Formats: sequence, C-alpha cells, structure tokens
Amino acid sequence: MKRGLSILAIVATTAAIASCSSTPDAAGAVGEPQTGGHLTVGIIAPCGLDKAQTSGCTFTNVEIVDNLTEQLPDTGEVVPWLAKSWEISEDGTSYVFHLLDGVTFSNGETLDAAAVKLNFDNIVELGKQGRAFQSSAYLLGYQGSTVIDPHTVQVKFDQPKAGFLQALSEKPLGIIAPETITTKTPEERLAHGVIGSGPFVISNVVQDQKIEVKRRDDYQWSSPKNAHQGPAYLDGITFQILPENAVRTGALLSDQIQVATTVPANDSENLSGQGFDIASRSSAGVVYTYYANVKDGVLRDESVRRAIQSGLDRNEIHDTIFDRYQKVPTSILSSTHPNFTDLSANLAYDPDRAREILDRAGWEPGPGSIREKDGQKLSVSIQFSASSDKPLHELAQQELKKIGIELRIDQVTAAELITNRSSGSWQLQYGNLTRPDPDVLVSSFGPGFSLYFTEDYDPELQSLLAAQSTELDPSKRNEQTAEIQRIIVEKGYAFPTTEGSQTQAAGPKVHGLAFQAPWWPSYVDAWIEQ
Repeated sequence: MKRGLSILAIVATTAAIASCSSTPDAAGAVGEPQTGGHLTVGIIAPCGLDKAQTSGCTFTNVEIVDNLTEQLPDTGEVVPWLAKSWEISEDGTSYVFHLLDGVTFSNGETLDAAAVKLNFDNIVELGKQGRAFQSSAYLLGYQGSTVIDPHTVQVKFDQPKAGFLQALSEKPLGIIAPETITTKTPEERLAHGVIGSGPFVISNVVQDQKIEVKRRDDYQWSSPKNAHQGPAYLDGITFQILPENAVRTGALLSDQIQVATTVPANDSENLSGQGFDIASRSSAGVVYTYYANVKDGVLRDESVRRAIQSGLDRNEIHDTIFDRYQKVPTSILSSTHPNFTDLSANLAYDPDRAREILDRAGWEPGPGSIREKDGQKLSVSIQFSASSDKPLHELAQQELKKIGIELRIDQVTAAELITNRSSGSWQLQYGNLTRPDPDVLVSSFGPGFSLYFTEDYDPELQSLLAAQSTELDPSKRNEQTAEIQRIIVEKGYAFPTTEGSQTQAAGPKVHGLAFQAPWWPSYVDAWIEQ
C-alpha cells in the first residue's frame, strides 16, 4: 500500500502559511487582520448553487463546502484536508481515506464515512440523470464506496485513477450534508444551495439578485491553503449579481460594492490608477483557445492548422485586447498549471513560416490575397456567442489575412453554438477549461469526453491521454503530459490566444483577497480595515 500524507502535513503547512497572515495595505504598511464587517461582492450570474451540478461560474459555494483534499495554489501539491490521511492500493484502483474527527456540517450533522459514501453515490446517480457532467466524470469508473468504520471509507474504481486526489480538491466533489441529499431535490439545491461544513453558510437567496452568506463561528478545520485557521474574519458576504461589466465597475466606484469580480481588461488599469487594489490569477487549465474541427474539409489538412498556429501574433493580441493581468499563452496549458510545459518557441509568431507551409501544401495566392487550392478558397469560420470576444476574433482575422487565410466571424446564439457543435457544423470554436490536473487535457481533447473532439483523430495522442490518466508515477505522468501538450500545439488541434484570468478589484480597506488553485476567488482570509 502507498501511504498518504499524515495529519502532521496539515499542521506543518498551516504553520508556514499562518506565519505570514498579516496583510500589506495599499501604502505598503502591514496591518493585523481585523474581525467583523460585511463585504458586498459584485459577481456575474451564479449558474446554480450546487457545484456538483454546475461546476462553472458560481463564486458563492467556494467556501460553503469543504473537500477531502486541498490543492495548494502556489505549488499544485495535493494535501490532506477533511481526509487527514489515505492509502492507495498498488494497482491504483482502491483509496482508503481516514477522516478528521470533530468535523460537523452547519446543520449539526457529523462528517463521517457514511456521509462521504452518500455523496459519491449521489453524484454518480446525478450523472446518470445528466445533471452532474463534471463531478460524475471525476468519478468515472466508480465501483462504489465501503464504510470500514465511522471515520474510514474505501473508494474503489475499475481502473487506476491517477487524478482522483486532485479531483477531490475541486468543489464539484465538495462534501455536503446528508440532509441536503435526502431532503432536497436537485432543483432545490440549485435554487437555494446546499448545507456544507465550510466557514460560511448560505443565509438568504433572492433569485437573480443576490446570495447572502454568514460566518460560521464554530468553524475549526480550515483548508491548508488559508492564511489563518479558525472562523472567517468577515461577519458575512453579499454576492450581488451584476452581469454587466460596466455596472459592476460603476457599483465599485460608487461604493455600492466593495469588491468587483471578473474585471474586464479595459477597466483594470483605470481602477488601479484610482487607488483600487487588483488581485488576479490565471486560470489553471487549458487556456482560452480556438478549437479546430479536424473533421472539417479545410481543417483536416494539418498544413492549414500548422500555418494558423504560426500566423497568430499572440503578443499583438495581448497588447491590443488584454491587460497586464492576462498572460500571453506559452502552451496549451496555463503557466499556473502544475504540469505546464513551456512551448513558447512552438507558438512564436512566424508569418514567413506560415506562408512557406501553405506554399508547400499547394495553397496558392488567389483573389483578395486569399489562398486557394483545387478551386477551394482557404476560408475558415469562428463561431462564437459572447460579444465581448468579438474584438479578439477581428484582430485574429486581420493577422490570418496576412498569410492568405480568410477568417469569417460568425456570431450565433449560445444555443446555436451547442447545436452546431453537436452536429459537427463548425470549423473553429472558442473556449477554455479549468482544472489543475493533466486530466483537463482528456476533457478537452479526448474523444468520449471532449465537446470538440468526438471521434478518433490521432491514435498517438489518444493513447497518451489514456495512459496519463492511469499513470501513478508523477514523473512519468508529467512526461506524458508534456508530450501531449507538444502534439496538440505542433499539430494545430487548438490555437491558444490568452491564458485568461480571474481578476478582482477592491478598495484599499479590503485585504486578504485570495484564490483557489483553479482560479476561484476565496474570501475566508478577507478582512476589512475598520
């Protein structure tokens, strides 16, 4: 059996972090955190209050539920949390978790092995109902859980599960109270939230307006990533739903809110110049990228894809569209991902190389400087729905025209985007995916898991994607992940444009803003200078 980390790891990690819990203010002075006060945070739509069912874009559940493991944002290391230690079988199919004593949910129920089993069984059932795509995917191959004793649970899979410990740190696998599962329908959980063991408790929900949470005063099992142990500093938080960027920024400037999330690039520098503090973290996962439909008549030509890769000027894209809180992508994975491999040389802007590739492939200059081959125009379409992405696509259009490729900009509804993707009626689509584990590449590029690659298309790549998912040796898995990144970039299965980030802006009296490893904001260490 392979030993997991012991409870001592929590104590040691916590001590190291807590030693620097004082927070520098805007002037550079250091003040001690103060307890009390209420924070109002402007957010985009929360997409449902049960992260097991809606993994994306909700901020409010990050500290309502706790997890069996935690992933440290700075290192990517997975460490114990509610599970104080674990053992993994030699074949990687069985995990035995030993739970912390004394952990309770906010309704008074005790965290025990039966609660963990109920959570995992429920997620698998929700997956069968089509309600929990990401969380049930984390449990793919789940054979069941066995309660060994009240604080020990065994989880079995039908094959090695290399990414399972990391998956347990993600909020879609956060542990919720049995009462939530046995008394609330999935729809009720989405609308009104769940009962967790976290430092905050949902106290009020006004649909499409706000979610209010209050501090749990008896909280004593903080995440190892936090800068302090025990209850949160804030009395409570109101998450004000403000979908429009300009409205969030205006509310911050007028002190209607104290923190604005998802700050757009064109506002961040202005807010910083007016004395607001900016906190930002790149999304740890697959960067924002153009996914290529490799079954399309034009894009099945690898030469075309390789030319597009060299024909995009990512530095110009960054300098024109984004701000200093965004990063120029240097791989298909972001630089905050634990398995990031620097492929900046492969992504360098080289229009001469792009033209040479197309010349060799028989794509010759035609009318309007757009190339042709066998009577076919070298034209591809980017389908998208978000208006905020249009300037990026327009700049890419200008860049690709310089090498003889026409990029058509096709804005459709979100529903049409999904329909076209399902039917294969698309050439390029735009998106990203956040998860600080190599399996994020499976979710993005593995047939059977990916939204964009639904059929077999590259045996070597697909073999590597499958192999890393079951490889228990971290160094070997990292080597496989590096090769996967290289293949995706070199063969042009996707064209990175920006790393993407979650950027928050706050007034100078708000301190302690932080992030989880993926990129979600964290407020347990936040405090207000009185």
